Amino acid sequence: MDFLLDPDVVFLNHGSYGACPVPVFERYQELQLELERNPVEFLARRFDELTAEARAALAAFVGARADDLVFVPNATAGLNAVIRSLRLAPGDEVLTTRHEYGAVTRTWEFAGATLVYAEPDELAAALGPRTKAVSVSHITSPTALVLPVGEICAAAREVGVLSVVDGAHAPGQLPLDLARLGADIYAGNCHKWRGREGQITIAA
Repeated sequence: MDFLLDPDVVFLNHGSYGACPVPVFERYQELQLELERNPVEFLARRFDELTAEARAALAAFVGARADDLVFVPNATAGLNAVIRSLRLAPGDEVLTTRHEYGAVTRTWEFAGATLVYAEPDELAAALGPRTKAVSVSHITSPTALVLPVGEICAAAREVGVLSVVDGAHAPGQLPLDLARLGADIYAGNCHKWRGREGQITIAA
C-alpha cells in the first residue's frame, strides 16, 4: 500500500489535503528525528545543504534548473507573490479561463488587472494588444481539465506576453519538463496526489 490512509475510509480529497506516500512519510520522519536530536546542527549548519539537495532533486523531477526553483508554502502563495509584484496599468488585460482557482483570480483583480475570459482551446486566438499576461492552470482545480499549457505559453511568448501557470495539481499527476514547457512563471505543489481517471484533456 502506498499510503497510510485508513482502509475503512474512501479518501477522495487529495486535491486539498493529500496524504504522504509511505516513502515520503518515512523520510520526513527521519528528518524530524534528526532535527529534534540536534536542532542547532540541523538548522544552523545543515539546513542550507539539505534545502539545496531538495531543490536539486525536485529540479530533476520537473525538468528545471535548481537555481530557477524557489520553495514557497504552496502554489497559491507563490502566484500571489508574483502577481502582486507586477506593475499593471489601468486597462492592462490578463487572459484567463473560467476554470481557474478562485484565489488566483481574486489576486489578479486585487492587482488591478482587467480579466478577459476565453475557452481553453481559444486562448491563443484571444491574445490581444492589451494582453499583459495569460494566466491558466495546468490541471484546473474545479473541473480537472488538463490544459494545453505548452501551446498556450508558446503563443504568449510569440507576442511578448507573460505566461503564468498554476500547476498546483500537476506534479505527481503529469510528466513535467518545465524547460520544454516554456512558462515564464510556473507554481506547483508536491502534495496533491490523485488518479488521472478524474481528468479530462483539452487539445489545442
